[in-house]
Amino acid sequence: MRRMNTRVFAVAALLCTASLPFAAQERLDPTINDRIRAEEAQHSQILHTLHYLTDVYGPRLTGSPNHKAATEWAGKQMTVWGFPNGHLEPWDVGHPG
Repeated sequence: MRRMNTRVFAVAALLCTASLPFAAQERLDPTINDRIRAEEAQHSQILHTLHYLTDVYGPRLTGSPNHKAATEWAGKQMTVWGFPNGHLEPWDVGHPG
């Protein structure tokens, strides 16, 4: 009987310990989904970005003038959006084209 009580206690302790992370979570803002949708509807840059990368700069083969112009535009755009470290990394394909 004593052995059974020990097992019950061990299982109960395990369940209580396993549920501690859930008890420590902060409450979620119930309006967060509405705020995300409002931001998307009022300030979305998706179509603007897509327009520039497809219509303005068109096909961009690696190393082409369009590729260079598109990467420079993207870097400047990220700075406008507030990214503090928008820059190009050096990269070499190892062969032309």
